[in-house]
Amino acid sequence: MTNRRIPVTAIILTYNEAMNIERCLQAMARIEEIIIVDSCSTDDTLERARRARPDLREFANPFKDFGDQRNWALDNTGPTHDWILFVDADEYCTPGLLDEIAAFLDAPGEAVGAFIAGKTYFLGRWIKYSTAYPSYQLRLLRAGRVRYRKEGHGQREVTDGPLAYLRSGWIHNAFGKGLSQWIARHNQYSTHEIELMMRLHTEAINWSEFFGSDAIKRRRAVKRFGVRIPLWPLTRLLYGYFWKLGLLDGHPGMIFCMLRFAHDLHIVAKFAERKYLDGEVARQDREEPRIGGAEADQSTGFETRAQAINKGSAASRP
Repeated sequence: MTNRRIPVTAIILTYNEAMNIERCLQAMARIEEIIIVDSCSTDDTLERARRARPDLREFANPFKDFGDQRNWALDNTGPTHDWILFVDADEYCTPGLLDEIAAFLDAPGEAVGAFIAGKTYFLGRWIKYSTAYPSYQLRLLRAGRVRYRKEGHGQREVTDGPLAYLRSGWIHNAFGKGLSQWIARHNQYSTHEIELMMRLHTEAINWSEFFGSDAIKRRRAVKRFGVRIPLWPLTRLLYGYFWKLGLLDGHPGMIFCMLRFAHDLHIVAKFAERKYLDGEVARQDREEPRIGGAEADQSTGFETRAQAINKGSAASRP
């Protein structure tokens, strides 16, 4: 390990991250430039950030979705370096990861980006098996060569250039704000997943990707397959706990698997509700319009509720 500065711009997306931001910044002391894009925090996130890293630059932008926020940061913050590292405030870089990033930037070849996997911790333990580690996201990229688009509650990269994979990962403190906050956040996420599920149902499964060696393509093919299985939450629970050896994660791993099972079940239930409500609205549209009376009021009221549910929580933040 060396202490040399790394010529990269790290962009951190924040919203009420007072309890995480200082450790996140301390772990990136070797990063030459730090930019924060804040989604209008109401706590002292920014004050703590300034104390931890006085030379950082900060911007504010209301949060729509992760893809939109990352694209806004690329377009509006003027990064000094050609390479950008996207980090969330609850992700802490390890010395090994920083060393690998530095080595990669010394000789990136034709690559326009690199995938990084986070190590999720729960109840003081790295949940290595239950999370199917490594689960990669494209977070290191060359400016101007990668864009993002909304994909469920998260984002998906858009690029035609070659991509690399880094072996080291950061610590992901996903439960740092408490289990209640994690559950509330994932309730929002499950709502955002519905549009993605509607689209995946119409896409063909590429079986060569399903059984291929590319981890990202395989994960996406599995997701297209999974949305077609009524018992997908139970299937993934058994797959993660037994086939992927989640039982080796001990008691924390068992609880984590059950939490993810509940999240998957919420997605399936909301998807079923969405299809039912859309069907009811379509049925009402085929009926002859009623004029006046209680029946007309009830029909209009039901359609309004269906439309309201389908809109989801558009104003939610990360």
